[in-house]
Amino acid sequence: MSDEILFQKIVCNDAQRLDSFLTRFLGEILPGASRSGIATAIKAGLVSVNKKAVLKPSHKLKINDEVLVKKSRIPNENSRIPSENSRISNELFEKIKIIYEDDDILVISKPSGLVVHEASSLKGESTLVDFLKQSNRQLATLGGEFRAGIVHRLDRYTSGVMVVAKSDFASAQLSSQLQQKTASRIYIALCDLPLKQNCVVERAIGRCENNRLKKAVYPLGKNGAKYAKSAFYNIFLDEVQNSQNSPKKNTPNIIAAKLFTGRTHQIRVHLSSINRHILGDVLYGFKGSCDIIRVFLHGYILELKHPRTGQMMSFCAPLEDDFAALIGVDTRTLNEKLTKNFVLSCFEPINQWLCLS
Repeated sequence: MSDEILFQKIVCNDAQRLDSFLTRFLGEILPGASRSGIATAIKAGLVSVNKKAVLKPSHKLKINDEVLVKKSRIPNENSRIPSENSRISNELFEKIKIIYEDDDILVISKPSGLVVHEASSLKGESTLVDFLKQSNRQLATLGGEFRAGIVHRLDRYTSGVMVVAKSDFASAQLSSQLQQKTASRIYIALCDLPLKQNCVVERAIGRCENNRLKKAVYPLGKNGAKYAKSAFYNIFLDEVQNSQNSPKKNTPNIIAAKLFTGRTHQIRVHLSSINRHILGDVLYGFKGSCDIIRVFLHGYILELKHPRTGQMMSFCAPLEDDFAALIGVDTRTLNEKLTKNFVLSCFEPINQWLCLS
């Protein structure tokens, strides 16, 4: 991942607003970078000052402040330089793994960094839909051309398992399962703090009043807040590490998360509401190392009924190498310890857990 994101460190030589400072200096580095695009990048957590993430474009800089920018992520009217865009897209496309495929569905493991479908804020970005079209697969068209085959999505920097509909029949059936909450989704996250205890969070999620890129917990109905339910389980290090290996200093905490609803940023919002933050998720309050360049959230298990046969199917996307590296084990050992059956069993006593509302 380190070659995917370019960094630019700048030392401030005059007290001024952060967005004004970056507009002036990045204009020479990224032709076409706009002040509005830079403000969006700041709010998304792509800029840090003196090694601390800053989310306000109006932040006042002092002389000799060090500003670090993930510069290849700054939006502009031309998006990214075409050659860089093509190179990064090809690298991401090569990381897509096919887990299962038949005439109706395609199940993949999406890499971190890949956008699922086109959006107005991501003009020129290559997407998972582009990959699917390039592969000449038949795709459902109910979602329109820009969302061909897509029935659910993962955030850009979230990796993991996804199902794609290859027919309109499959699309309708899968969408119905997701709406009726009969499909099951479990994620693995690396967090800054362990849970005080395993818990269920039932808190409505709506638009954040202060940052249009974020969602937040509100009373039902306020700012469009809709009911949302998640369950969180502590996975202890000795369950995934070999007994002869002592834990690394500052090893992150492993949390399994089960979704019962599918609100935007749901896991991130609910964890933030209990003062837990996913590594790399500066948008929702992570204040750790700026060297972490992705959100460490991974869609691990997806269970659904096959749209045509009705057979219950269960799919698992193994964790990626960067997860294992942070935990301090090799990838093979991690995935052998963190089996699908083990993770599913974690949620069996859920009715006995603390419920937060």
